[in-house]
Amino acid sequence: MFRREIVRQRVLWLSLILIATMLFSCGKKTAPKPPPEVRPVPPRKVRVTLHFWGAELSFKIPRRKVDGRPLDGLKGFEIIRYGETIEGPKTRFRRKIWVSLSKEEFERLKELVYHDRSLRSGLRYRYVIRAVRGWRCVSDPAVSPTFAWHSPPKAPKKLEASAGDTLVSLRWTPVRLFLDGTELVEEDRLRYRIYRRFQDRPLSPLPELVSTTNYTDRDVVNEVTYCYRVAGVYEYFGSLIEGPKSPEACATPHDVTPPRPPEGLVAVPVEGGVLLRWRRNGEQDLWGYHVYRKVPGKPAERLTSTPIPEPKFLDTKIPGPGLYYYWVTAVDRSPRHNESAPSERVSVEILPKEED
Repeated sequence: MFRREIVRQRVLWLSLILIATMLFSCGKKTAPKPPPEVRPVPPRKVRVTLHFWGAELSFKIPRRKVDGRPLDGLKGFEIIRYGETIEGPKTRFRRKIWVSLSKEEFERLKELVYHDRSLRSGLRYRYVIRAVRGWRCVSDPAVSPTFAWHSPPKAPKKLEASAGDTLVSLRWTPVRLFLDGTELVEEDRLRYRIYRRFQDRPLSPLPELVSTTNYTDRDVVNEVTYCYRVAGVYEYFGSLIEGPKSPEACATPHDVTPPRPPEGLVAVPVEGGVLLRWRRNGEQDLWGYHVYRKVPGKPAERLTSTPIPEPKFLDTKIPGPGLYYYWVTAVDRSPRHNESAPSERVSVEILPKEED
């Protein structure tokens, strides 16, 4: 009888413990649910971005449980980094990383970012991430893209920028070493990424990688200062590993291209002077025209103090009878006011007036 009473009490205690476990599963005081339904959903949008210092792992923080109800918080994330050798005998490595998440961080952050600065050259890596809500209340795994790692190339040196008309030319010395001091032998794996900033726009990369140590940027506007930095990018078993950026070099392109010389100049003596006409230039930045006159044996003189907008001019200040030569130039609106080469010269002879 006594033994039966002991067994009955043990069954009662076990039943109470089972009920309490179901009630407090995952720390939630609600009606009991199967444990899989109250777990967090896995992290989403897992990305790996490589920098010269290592890998940046990022992912969206889960906001809901598997059953669709909102989460009230997470304790953190369990990240397991798997690595294996790429060349030679296969050796595998495993490292467990814990990232805690406070209540305030859970409410404030939408994305978690982890910086891994302990990568080793010659290994291929991937991350497996689980969201942790409580004891045995863990999400299914989320897996990152796989990437290979190698010591990045050093920063390029002696970056120079020189400006032309709507272009900036860059050149720099080639990278010969990795950051760990080893020599860069396979130069065909090396590319360069060019970064540019101008006006109030931040430093950002240009679209394409280049394989040479020079580059001409034609996507520029005259009279705007552009600043550049260059980084070496090493292609290693499908991964692009970028090194630190070079010091900055800046240049300001200028409009140094003059308009075309005016065409079709004619000069006709008229009452009160000499009338000049020519065809209008088609340049969008045309400011106007200068008119020149020359008398044999004397220096040429410019008859216009500022460019005139229309392709015609009446010379009313003729010194007297004689042979006169005329030509016209076109001027643009650039800060330099580039002036074209002279048009073809035309001559006009002014005869003495006949006396009545």
